[in-house]
Amino acid sequence: MTITKKIVSSQTYYYSTLSYFVLDKSRNFNKYLGRKKPSKDKSAKLEDSFKDEILERLYGRKYSAHLISKDDLIKTALFRDRFYEKYNAMTIVKRRKYDIDSTIIFTLTTLTTEDVDVDLSDVVNAYEKHTGLSQREKISKNMLQAVEFIRGKGVIGPEYLLRLHGIAMSEFETKTPGKFRGRQVYIHKADMKNPGGIEIAYRPPQAGEIPELMEEFTRWYNTTPLNPLEKAFVAHMRLYRIHPFLDGNKRICRLLLNKTLLDCGFPLLNISASKEEYFENLMKSAEKNSPKAFVEFSLRQYFRQAKEFIKSRK
Repeated sequence: MTITKKIVSSQTYYYSTLSYFVLDKSRNFNKYLGRKKPSKDKSAKLEDSFKDEILERLYGRKYSAHLISKDDLIKTALFRDRFYEKYNAMTIVKRRKYDIDSTIIFTLTTLTTEDVDVDLSDVVNAYEKHTGLSQREKISKNMLQAVEFIRGKGVIGPEYLLRLHGIAMSEFETKTPGKFRGRQVYIHKADMKNPGGIEIAYRPPQAGEIPELMEEFTRWYNTTPLNPLEKAFVAHMRLYRIHPFLDGNKRICRLLLNKTLLDCGFPLLNISASKEEYFENLMKSAEKNSPKAFVEFSLRQYFRQAKEFIKSRK
């Protein structure tokens, strides 16, 4: 925070300025401090409270934060605003094309992250066609419908997540789409020496515990005061540790993450675009029951993707 002195009609006034850069643009926030320059200790407290005021202005309400700094939260909102500044400057046709392309790429990425055998042409055909779809196109169509589903209204609860799973996993009948798992599952991570991977140092809860854990999870989700980004990232990690489904858990986690962001005015985040880094940080957080690594990774992905879009629209 920079403190500046202004003299008007022989009277001295002090102001504070906080500056944030969004690529090539600077956003300045100014606040009147009074006639007396604050001490160093008081300046630190004033800066912290000023950031709270900025955050409430940018987000429309007060939120808490644990793993994302106030500076980063301010920057996420500024990047969001800059994103939509560029987006709204596009023609209607170009905006429509961007919306379609981003949905298709997200769908392709979130499926191939799990090694589902589809390619770009399958997803494009699934988007354009309504009948005569191949099996790969049907799988793609289901995920496209799941993305459309999270764009709509809906309160997050066990029923909502079961329905979302039923839509996304419709073509995987042996994986009981739309139902919680009925048996124990295990989480494995890739290992160069073991083609089947190795079990991580965390085992999901027993199947009989799932209904109660899902009620507990959704109560937390609907009452937490966490800011939207941290809430989205932590929700992904917490739901993944419950592992409520026989298959498709990460897919539902990524959809829930984006439902949270979309509901709060943020664009779609292709969180698993960096597949290896995504897996590494998710597994680290799951094993330690600490969302820190995954939150930090996810925040980096948000900034990276926002910057790529803004730079591409010069």
